Amino acid sequence: MEVYLSEEERVEALKKWWKENALAIVGGIALGIAIVAGWNGWKSAQHQKAEEASNVYQQLLKAVESKQAEPAVKLGERLVERYPGTTYAAYARLFIAKLKAESGDLAAAKKTLEELLASDKDENLKRLARLRMGRVMLALGESEAALKLVEPLGHEAMGEFESLYEELKGDLYAEMNRPKDARMAYEKAKQTGETTPLLELKINDLAEDSPSPAS
Repeated sequence: MEVYLSEEERVEALKKWWKENALAIVGGIALGIAIVAGWNGWKSAQHQKAEEASNVYQQLLKAVESKQAEPAVKLGERLVERYPGTTYAAYARLFIAKLKAESGDLAAAKKTLEELLASDKDENLKRLARLRMGRVMLALGESEAALKLVEPLGHEAMGEFESLYEELKGDLYAEMNRPKDARMAYEKAKQTGETTPLLELKINDLAEDSPSPAS
């Protein structure tokens, strides 16, 4: 048995249903179009933003390669200001810190690295930033504070930079007149990474400074 007795009844029922639901359907379609248009617009804006950041970063690399420190710093600052939270901004901070340190402005280099550590979530990048900050702090004469920064770090926290971290610890211990600890750190640096002539020189210097055994 059919629900509707005639074609006319079907048509009338359809008209009634459309009258009751047309507004909701049209509104839903409009909302769907607006969402799609908004999403596409957002993606387009993000793509354009990424292209702009990439172009500025390429200019930064060229400036660094050409040893144009001042323009490089300005380009790095532009990346940090206009594209915060991006990988470009994070690497820009590394370059800024390096250039500031090379120019002798160690306090500014330290501040930049602190900002990077506080803002970035990339653990590998933070390992590198922490290592560089330890070196800057050593140069600033903040050996004890630098040691507190790096000494508690385990294998996982140091990652692929373990050997460099151990060498930094050795430098800090040596600066603090702790030759035994310095030698142990340098030896561990040799075990966990590549032995460099500079590292061998540091170890040999410690051996020469050690007191001779009583005869």
